[in-house]
Amino acid sequence: MNLKLLAGASVLAFASAFAQDGYFAEETAPAAAETAPSPYEAEPVAQAPVAEPVAAPAPAAAPAAESAQTSGSLLAKLDVLRGNAYNFVGSELAATTVGDQLDYPYMMALGQFLYVEPTNALGYVAFNKGLTFYGGLDNSSSNVGLFTAGIATAGFGLGFDIGLSKSFVSEGDDDATVVNAGDDLGVTFAMPLGAYALSLEANWLTIDDEVSTDDVENDYWELGLIARFTNSPSASTLGWTAGALLLRHAETTEMTIAGKSSTSADANSRVEIDPYFNLAAQILGNDMARVMIGSNNTLAIQLYDGGDAGIKSHTEFGLQLEPNIWADFALNENFLFFGGVSHNVLLFGYESVKYVDGGKSSAIQLHTERTKAQLGLRAQYKMVAVEASLTDEIYSKTIAAVFNGDNLVADLGIFLNF
Repeated sequence: MNLKLLAGASVLAFASAFAQDGYFAEETAPAAAETAPSPYEAEPVAQAPVAEPVAAPAPAAAPAAESAQTSGSLLAKLDVLRGNAYNFVGSELAATTVGDQLDYPYMMALGQFLYVEPTNALGYVAFNKGLTFYGGLDNSSSNVGLFTAGIATAGFGLGFDIGLSKSFVSEGDDDATVVNAGDDLGVTFAMPLGAYALSLEANWLTIDDEVSTDDVENDYWELGLIARFTNSPSASTLGWTAGALLLRHAETTEMTIAGKSSTSADANSRVEIDPYFNLAAQILGNDMARVMIGSNNTLAIQLYDGGDAGIKSHTEFGLQLEPNIWADFALNENFLFFGGVSHNVLLFGYESVKYVDGGKSSAIQLHTERTKAQLGLRAQYKMVAVEASLTDEIYSKTIAAVFNGDNLVADLGIFLNF
C-alpha cells in the first residue's frame, strides 16, 4: 500500500478543499484583538488557524491581541492588518491577516479597509454603518466564483460564503440535474470570550461534477465542520490555538433499476477527524525586530467506507508536526521586512487495510518534507500599504530575473485603510 502523506495546505482556505487524499489539510486559526482605530494606526496585534485548515490547515495564522510589549514602538506602528503575502508558515504570534479575520469575523470590526490581491484574484472590503459590514469576491476550489458577506461587532461576527454552479436540464420526459465542482456554501461564527476567542465554521463543497437523472444519482461532496479556540486576544509572547476538523468526504453513486436501488462508494469516501494544536513563542525581540518559533501539530484519523474493491475496512492515522520560524524587521515607519521557514514532519503514519477474503496489509511511515523559505516586504504611507512576497526566481537568477521577464512576486496585496 502507498501510505498517504499529510498535506501541508491550509484548511484556512476552507472553501478550496478540506482534505485531499493525504492525512491532513493544515488548519490555522486566527483570533482577535480589542477594538482599534484605522489598521494603519492601530496598536500592535501580536498574533497567535485557517483555515484551510485542513490545512490548515492555511495556512495563515491566528492573531493575538494588542500588546507589542516586547516589540517596542517602531515595530508596533507596522504591526497591523496584513495580507496573504504575510505569514505563510502559520505562526501563532505573527500579525493578523485578512484570512485570519475571515476565520474570526468579529475582528472585521477592528477597522475599515479595502484589500485587493491581484495575484490570487480576490478582494475584500470592510466598512462601518452602525454595524461593521464586510464582503468580498474570491474563487472556490474549481472554476466557480465565491461571494463572501458578513456583519461584525466587538462581541460577535457572522459570515457567509456562497458559490453557485447548478444546471437543470429537461428533454421530453427525461430530467437531469448538474452540480459542478466548486459549488459551495459556508457559514462562520466567532466571538471573543474574555482573554480567548471561539470560532465555528461549516462548509458544504461539491468536489467533482455531479450528473443525476431519474435512474442515477451521483454525490461528490465534502461537508466540513471546524471549531477553533485560541488565546489570541490576550497573547503577547506565547500564543496557541486548539481546534478540530470533522470532515465527511463522499463519492457515491446510487442506481435504480426496475424499482430496486443500489449504492456504491468510491474507495476514497471517508470520515476524517483532525484535532490540532498550534503553539508559538517569541524568543527574540526589541524595538525594531522580533523572532518567533513554533509548531503546528495535527493528529489526523481517516476511516474509509471501503468501496467496492473487496475492502472490508481501511483506516489511516498520522501525527504531523510543522515546526516554523518567523521574523519581522521594521526598517523605519514605512518599511517592514518579514520572512520565515517551515517544513512538515510526518512523525508517525499508519495505514491498515482488511479485505473481505481475509487478507490484510499495513504500512508505517515517517517522513520529513523539504523545507520552505520565503521573504517579503511591506511598504506603507499614510492610508496606503503594499505587501509582496518574493518567488524563488529572484534568489536563483538575481538581477537577471528582472530583465528576463520572470515573475518575481509570489503574492501581492494592496490595502487602503480608512
